[in-house]
Amino acid sequence: MTINTPEPRNSGVEGESEPVSAPPTQLGAVRPTAQVRAELVAFLERDSSRLGDVYRGLQRALTPDQIAEELEVATSSFVWGYQRLIDSLLDADLPTAPTVAQAAARRFRNLLKTQDWSPVSAEYLARNLIELERRADDESAREAEIQQANAETTKAEARNEVGIYVYALPHYLLHPYEPDTERTLMKVGRSDSDVIMRFRNQTRTTALPEEPILLRIYRTAPGEAAAAEAQFHRLLEAADHDRSVARTAGREWFVTSTRFLDELARALSLHLVVVNDTSADSD
Repeated sequence: MTINTPEPRNSGVEGESEPVSAPPTQLGAVRPTAQVRAELVAFLERDSSRLGDVYRGLQRALTPDQIAEELEVATSSFVWGYQRLIDSLLDADLPTAPTVAQAAARRFRNLLKTQDWSPVSAEYLARNLIELERRADDESAREAEIQQANAETTKAEARNEVGIYVYALPHYLLHPYEPDTERTLMKVGRSDSDVIMRFRNQTRTTALPEEPILLRIYRTAPGEAAAAEAQFHRLLEAADHDRSVARTAGREWFVTSTRFLDELARALSLHLVVVNDTSADSD
């Protein structure tokens, strides 16, 4: 998800000496004590998920591209989201962008449910989960985030590059269609000029409730976009990334993730262009 665009570092983090047991009505992030931070570091050092992989790669001073290469991932853009999550866990440097905050909140909630924490660490995570949820619900910040993503979309569309275009609606980036897997509805279609224009015009009818955000372009050679689109659709269906059958959605919408689509593009030897990124992808 979430739309990963540069954001100011959190200036609302409270002082190092603040106890985790501060009144729950108090706004702002709560910093971990030395004991809590040590417990979180120990967890990251042994974690077998991609979160742990990224943490250990960063500790070895690897670049995002080197981490992606080690993990055999098509693009290094995912590293940013995991680094923000690590900062949130270890330093209470919580994201302010609503989509990123929502993705971090889902991970905090999962960690509280699946890991055996000491009482003080569990309280620390629970307190910052409340703050993450508050930031995810910030309507003014959400509107600014969408405006920035729409500006990037317009800029990329103006280049009229040949290839496969991947769109999503802001609502489904903030609230994944499948919360457990974090897959969400994405439109996967080719970039012929008339196709883009027809799709954009849908937003001016009752077909789509929001302006769609362009997430990815997978460049193809001229004349090869239609064949590449057919391959994407066939592989998505074979992987049970369900095609939408909603009357208003159209047949090019799938419940999938940019992580999976990036790997398809890599397998098909297509050049990847990240327009807007999302933190909705799961391990």
